[in-house]
Amino acid sequence: MSALVFGDLLVLVGLLGGNAMLAWLHVAETNHSPRHDLISAYAHSRFPRVYAIHNLTFVLAGVGAAIVTHSYAPNSTWTPLLCLLYSLGIAILAIFPMDISATVKTVAGALHVFGVVLVFFAATLYSILLSHVGTLARNSSAKYLFDLVSLYLISGIAVLLIAQARRLPSFGLIERIAAAGLSLWLIAILIVAR
Repeated sequence: MSALVFGDLLVLVGLLGGNAMLAWLHVAETNHSPRHDLISAYAHSRFPRVYAIHNLTFVLAGVGAAIVTHSYAPNSTWTPLLCLLYSLGIAILAIFPMDISATVKTVAGALHVFGVVLVFFAATLYSILLSHVGTLARNSSAKYLFDLVSLYLISGIAVLLIAQARRLPSFGLIERIAAAGLSLWLIAILIVAR
């Protein structure tokens, strides 16, 4: 099995497994509202292990993305490293749960927030780099694809920050829409590798 095929398989396992588990959590955990509650709240649900495994599948996807990226950008150090930083951020989310209370702050909660920032930062910077630097930037279809992913991720981050500042009641839904950009990012990596 080639490294590219192995990387593709890891990304697909992460995408399909992680999103399937999240969909299951939405149905199975009736005490949480996908509209109001954050995805990270599932760490404090009846199914914390499912939430942790959901995250760990995305760790695999990030490792796979690093392998795939190295296959089509072998001279790039930063892009595979950003995939690994994404995986590190997701691993942090799996290990350190978010704070339950908005008023009581913990070290674990602060690390969780750091993990969220790392995940979105890595995927967004990766998309910008692939769109503007190196040989892939000369490929109009790859540039266009990662321009769209960059725009989606940056817009999602901006809307998340506004929703958090205004304490919008639909913050959970907004977070899920923004987080969908991370799956789009992984799909874009698979598409460009073809």
